Amino acid sequence: MYFIAIYDLFYEITFIDKQCISRYKHNMKNDVRKYLGLKVRAMREAANMTQEELASVCDVSWRTISNLERGTVVPDLFMIYRIAQNFDVRIDELLDYQIINKKSLSRLKKENKVIEKIKHIDDNLLDYIDEQLCLLLKHFNH
Repeated sequence: MYFIAIYDLFYEITFIDKQCISRYKHNMKNDVRKYLGLKVRAMREAANMTQEELASVCDVSWRTISNLERGTVVPDLFMIYRIAQNFDVRIDELLDYQIINKKSLSRLKKENKVIEKIKHIDDNLLDYIDEQLCLLLKHFNH
């Protein structure tokens, strides 16, 4: 139910013009599946897990994980919950469709590595990094 609600929310945000929705409905479903698969794969690889290990956590076969990562299946809510729990992320972070704008797998891997590093630093260092990042973005972000 939660997944459906989030899917519908992203659907509404992305395609506000109601007359265009039906034309894009099929493509969006494919995009959501592909994005979720890429994100799960990037998180799994960043955690140095095999498909078999993740499958064991989710109580499914490794083929199901392989199909998920290739974007050919959409997992049920319980599987999404187990994946999010395993990688210590919120379900909404896992399903964050807003950043689907053509991010490559290597980009997702880099983002996940940075996020994991940030999770383990102390508050003072985090404040310093935040200040430096703001400066960099101010001067180099176009």
